[in-house]
Amino acid sequence: MAVETELKLGIRRGDLPKLRAHPLLATARHHPPVRVDSTYYDTEDETLARHGIALRLRRMARRTLLTVKTAAPSRGGLSSRNEWEVPWPGAFDFAFVEDDAVRERLEKARERLEPRFRTRFRRELWELPYGEGHIEIALDLGRLEAGTAHLPLHELELEAYDVPATELLALARALAQDLSLWPENLSKAERARQLAAGTWAAPVKATEVELDPKDDPLAALRTLADEVLAHWSGNLALLPYRHDPEYLHQIRVALRRLRALLQIFEPVTGPEFANEWRTRLGELATELGQARDLDVLLDELLAPALERCPVEREALAELAARLSGERDKLRRRSGRLDPGRHGRVLLDFLAALEALPGNALIRASDLRHFARDRVAALRKKARRRFAAHLAEPLPETKHRLRIALKKLRYGLEFFQSLWRGKTTARALVRLKRALDVLGHAQDWHAAQDMLTQRQKRHPDERLAAAVLLAWHHERIARNSAEILGNLEDWLEDDLTG
Repeated sequence: MAVETELKLGIRRGDLPKLRAHPLLATARHHPPVRVDSTYYDTEDETLARHGIALRLRRMARRTLLTVKTAAPSRGGLSSRNEWEVPWPGAFDFAFVEDDAVRERLEKARERLEPRFRTRFRRELWELPYGEGHIEIALDLGRLEAGTAHLPLHELELEAYDVPATELLALARALAQDLSLWPENLSKAERARQLAAGTWAAPVKATEVELDPKDDPLAALRTLADEVLAHWSGNLALLPYRHDPEYLHQIRVALRRLRALLQIFEPVTGPEFANEWRTRLGELATELGQARDLDVLLDELLAPALERCPVEREALAELAARLSGERDKLRRRSGRLDPGRHGRVLLDFLAALEALPGNALIRASDLRHFARDRVAALRKKARRRFAAHLAEPLPETKHRLRIALKKLRYGLEFFQSLWRGKTTARALVRLKRALDVLGHAQDWHAAQDMLTQRQKRHPDERLAAAVLLAWHHERIARNSAEILGNLEDWLEDDLTG
């Protein structure tokens, strides 16, 4: 059995000449391109995939190989997984698989195996010496196929042989200084499986993480960061293939969650690390904001008004048409967002996170106690923001309250697997409701500012803007008053049960 440690990176096709001429590859042993055709097998109900097993028959350079791999979590494209491979014996024979549970699963499925999807590409390979070992740099250009559906493939795969995984990251970061690269969190087989299911282009959303209570806080930070990086890189990897503004929105959400995670774990990372990375991530998030503001104005405010507002529908429709045109232009520009820039920051963050030193105090810390302390601190800050808003009920103080509640929500979501109690579940329901209402109020205030500024250039929009803002105002004020009236009591409660 081999343990495969690899880092998968998407690459912009226009950067291929720069890759081949890159100084870092000057000392590498170059292998000319070879054709690689792989067929992946599973049962009709995907028994193997559901148990994290990939079964592949690969034809390459006059050889046919039978390969079995087991799934492993990916960290920003970096993964380690078990792999068994032998020359094709002419029939499915799994005696070479050393893991009893994996072999038994394959044997039970043997009679129902069928080809499910294929990958076809040309692989160009460089072997780069590193100490006693080497790193293989494979450039794969081709496509994934599932029935009549297909998806282009242009991927750089770095694989370590007797080389620490940190060296893969160091090499990737060095290449990313000159090339547009971004982590690919999913294997070719996983993407092809999604292609077969018609789900390959679905925006990637946040998922719950199962923390081990026996872990120390630094290990928990890395576990949680893995999920947030998968949220970020999963949407980043889709940008070169398809235009969908939801990818950009989910990237913004991932960046916001990662910044909140760094604030929560500042006692572990230290303030210098947390502040540096919150600043860098915030700069990326800000760049994605303008198109999203128009999305909110059109989809959350104008669309329901056009459907239900009984007056000045023509003026509202004209405003919507004009804003839609402006949004399309912005989307075309943001659709050309270079995933390589985000990829560089993501790889830098992953390397910095790996390099964070632990200490005896951190290792001795009880994770549940740490989590309760951090959630209590977030709840205390939310109470202070609530009191400040009661004392001075302005849009600015309401916005700061909303930010504090959002961080409290993220904290509870990050740690909820440590308690699984009804108290936390109820608190999350209340927080989501409060954030929806306060978010709508913030959208209304932002729209008011945007529309006021626009009237300097477009005075003809004044009527539509007034109708739109007035139509939403009463409901927003009523819902905000209801939420704020209930907020004080349950923010006093312990939310971690």
